[in-house]
Amino acid sequence: MTILPVADTALLARLSREAIPTGAYFRTRTPNRARPLTSQQQHANYQQLAAVSRRPQTAPDHDRTAIRCLTIRPPWSDLIAIEDNQVAKRIENRVWSSRWRGTLLIHAGADVDIPALALPAVRETLDDDYDLVRGSVIAVADLAGIHADDGACTTWSQPGCFHWELARVQRLTAPVPARGAQRLWTPAPNLLRRITDANPHLRGRLAATTAGADS
Repeated sequence: MTILPVADTALLARLSREAIPTGAYFRTRTPNRARPLTSQQQHANYQQLAAVSRRPQTAPDHDRTAIRCLTIRPPWSDLIAIEDNQVAKRIENRVWSSRWRGTLLIHAGADVDIPALALPAVRETLDDDYDLVRGSVIAVADLAGIHADDGACTTWSQPGCFHWELARVQRLTAPVPARGAQRLWTPAPNLLRRITDANPHLRGRLAATTAGADS
C-alpha cells in the first residue's frame, strides 16, 4: 500500500498557523481530505512533522530571549493555570517542537474551543459556573521539556502530538490583557511590566529570568 504523507509545503503552511492544541489534521485526513488516514500514513506524517518543525524557519530557536509566551485557546489555557498539579493540565499538545526551554507565559486566546467544553475531563475539572479567561496572560510556567508522542503520559495528552512539559505553574492573580500570536512569541517589555505591576508576587521570578539572560 502506498503511503501518502501530507506534502512538506502543506505541513509548513499548517505549522505557520498552529495555535491550537491539536494535531488531528495530520491524523485523520489525507491531503485531499477524501478519506481517513491509515496508521502507516499517520506515522509517516508524524515523522515529517518532526523534521519540519526542527527547521530554523519554522522554529526560531536561534532567537535567544529570556521569556517566551504561548497562546492557547480556552478552556485549555484555564486548565493549565490551575495550580493543583493533581488535576491541572501539565502537558500542552502541539504538532511542532522546539529546542527552546525556559520561563513561559501562558496566554489565553480570544477564541474558545467550544467542543472541548463538553469533554468529560474538562467538565470534571472546571466548575459549571467557571468564567473562562480570554485574550489575556493568565499564568507563568517553565517549559521543562518536550517529548514525542509516547502514549497517554497524562490525562491531557493527545496521540500524534509533541507533548510539552510544563512545570512550576503560577496563576496570575490579575490576568493581563494582551494580543496573542502564533507559535512561541516574545512578550514586549511593556507587557512584562504590566504583568508584574498587576501581580507583584511574580516580580522576583520574571526579574530573575531577565537578569539571567542579560548576564
